Amino acid sequence: MKILIVLAVITGIILWYALQGRDWLKSKPWAQGFFELVEPVEIFIYKKSETILVARSLQFLGAILTLLTWVGSIDITPIMPLVPEKYQPYVHAGMSFLPLVLNGLGAIVERLRNKTTKPIELVAVPDKVVAETPKIAEAIATADAAKVEAVAEVEAQKAA
Repeated sequence: MKILIVLAVITGIILWYALQGRDWLKSKPWAQGFFELVEPVEIFIYKKSETILVARSLQFLGAILTLLTWVGSIDITPIMPLVPEKYQPYVHAGMSFLPLVLNGLGAIVERLRNKTTKPIELVAVPDKVVAETPKIAEAIATADAAKVEAVAEVEAQKAA
């Protein structure tokens, strides 16, 4: 049970960092030295994408829970008296299935993040509005072209 509490605390810290903490720390002058040390690690592990950080955390959590289930460290018998008897088989099955679900969700979220290329404001514009408003269509095309150009420049710098 202590392992699950530690995992929950670590997961909470990672979620706080991804959702709010990184931006908050970036705004503090005293934390700039922290980012000089951490930024290369962020780039290597999760490409400085908070979405990928959360996705990989889910995958890691799924792997750890699978390992703990396999070695028998997770014991849910203390909570079973709280679960109605007719639902107990589902709880046992769920505890076996949960790590796989977390792993799958992590993979899905990371895939979606890598596939996403436009800001949500541009994606949320209805196709009808884009078709009927040349100025909006031009702005979206300009944004796409700028993105392609920026990615090409970064790749060229990596190659050099």
